[in-house]
Amino acid sequence: MKKQNARPKVARPALSLGIDLGRTWLRACLADEAGRVLRRGRLPAVPWQSLPDVLPRLRRILRFRGLRRLTLGSTGLWGPESLATARRLLRSWAGRVAAVSDVELAHAAAFGGGPGLLLVAGTGSIAVARDRRGRWRRAGGWGQLLGDEGSGFWIGRAALRDPLLRRRLRLGPPALPPTPESVRLVASLAPRVLRLARTDSRARRIRDEAARHLARLARQAGQGLSWGQAIPLCFWGGVFRDPVLSEQSQRGLGRRYHVIRPRLTADVAAAVLPIDHVSMRG
Repeated sequence: MKKQNARPKVARPALSLGIDLGRTWLRACLADEAGRVLRRGRLPAVPWQSLPDVLPRLRRILRFRGLRRLTLGSTGLWGPESLATARRLLRSWAGRVAAVSDVELAHAAAFGGGPGLLLVAGTGSIAVARDRRGRWRRAGGWGQLLGDEGSGFWIGRAALRDPLLRRRLRLGPPALPPTPESVRLVASLAPRVLRLARTDSRARRIRDEAARHLARLARQAGQGLSWGQAIPLCFWGGVFRDPVLSEQSQRGLGRRYHVIRPRLTADVAAAVLPIDHVSMRG
């Protein structure tokens, strides 16, 4: 006998999960196949190697089962070995898995996958450019030992090296072990230094030099690429919350650079844009 009133099978939507994994927060976005954002969530950051342990909790928060695509953008992902390892760790979670650095994801979020120059100044500093022909170039991003000029860490370290500024900021003598946590602690001083720069000449010199370093990074990344008349420029990172430093950085670049706001947040870009790792030369 034929079964009566059998329910037709309903196809599940093809879902995409985008993850923006920073030093402090893991931000995630769930989108459907049409690119519509369904839900977003946030958890404390973990090392990217620990993501398989966190994804079950994220699945409960965002309420999904299967995924068509999962895209991760994370700090600590750069070389081919770490990227391949990240894809291998996550491949059981989606039909297609992509892993990129946090800087590549930020560039896609800022320019929607199109050309532009991204100048990043957070804990560290780096400039990443993609021109009209799809060619990439980077400058900086070598870490606190070899670079990070103009970054939050660079600003905080410059203040700690100045005994008078240490007294004005009410800081004790620095005695920090060389760990990621100590780097974050030094970088967290940058907002205080930049606020003090409004009234203090020594802090002002640090701010002005930081702006010159950042403008130089942007010029180096954009050099030799095909731009046309104007170069789209996006500032990214907490250091640029200081309006004076942002204005000075832009002034140091000249009129050819046109500052824009990011088109998307990084987690949404990971969920809705087709992002894959690219090769950038420094």
